[in-house]
Amino acid sequence: MNTFDLLETKRKQVFKYSDEIPSNVIIEDALYKTWKTTPSKNNAMAYEVVVWGPDKKSEKQIIYNLTQKSCIETEKIGLKEGLAESVSTGNKYFEHVRNNPYLFTFHQRLATPNEYHKESIEKKGMFFEQAHESHMDLIIDSVAVEVGLFAQILTNNLLEEGLDVSYNSCFTREVKYWHNWGLTNIKTRPILMLSCGYGEIYRRIDGADHKKNLKPEHQDIITWV
Repeated sequence: MNTFDLLETKRKQVFKYSDEIPSNVIIEDALYKTWKTTPSKNNAMAYEVVVWGPDKKSEKQIIYNLTQKSCIETEKIGLKEGLAESVSTGNKYFEHVRNNPYLFTFHQRLATPNEYHKESIEKKGMFFEQAHESHMDLIIDSVAVEVGLFAQILTNNLLEEGLDVSYNSCFTREVKYWHNWGLTNIKTRPILMLSCGYGEIYRRIDGADHKKNLKPEHQDIITWV
C-alpha cells in the first residue's frame, strides 16, 4: 500500500483502544526505523521520545489530568477575553491519552555535536545552538518541526504494522507542572503526544454533521506564486 492510501484509509483518531497489547518488538522496530530515516538539522535530533509502556498506567493518568486541566484553563482564558461562551468540564476525546498500550511524549533535548560538527566548531567557529540551554527557547520552532517529521514517519511505520495512532497537543508546556504532579523524570519542555495501540472505537461524526466537519479546501492552503 502506498503512503497516500495508507494514511487516507488507515489513519483514524482513536476514541478507545482495545485491551490487546502490541508486541514490544513491533514498537522498538518502528522507533528504530523512524530514528534512522528522520532528517534533522546538523544531525542533532534535539528532542527526546519518552515511551510510556503498558505498565505506566498511573503515569498516563497524570498526563491525562494535565491534558484536561490545560484544556479547561484555555477555555477559561477564552471566556475571560470574551472569545468563548462557556467552560467545559473536559474533553471526552482525550481518553486515548490515558487508555492505551503505548504513549509517546516528545520533549526538547540538549544535543551533543557529532565528530564532524565538533571539528567545525573547533576549526571554523561554528555555533552549535542545539547544545546550549540558553538557546532552547530560541530554537523551539525548528525542533517542533523535527518532532512533527518524526511523529509522521513513526505513524507510517506503525500503520504498516496494523496499529492505530492518535495525537494530542493540548497540555501545559511548563515542566514544573509535570513535576508538581510527580513526573519528575521529565526534564525539558514537552512538544507533542502520540498514543498507539489497536483501535476499538474511533472518533466519528455521523450524519449531516460529518459533512460540516471538513478541512479547508486545498486551494485555501496551497499557494502557487
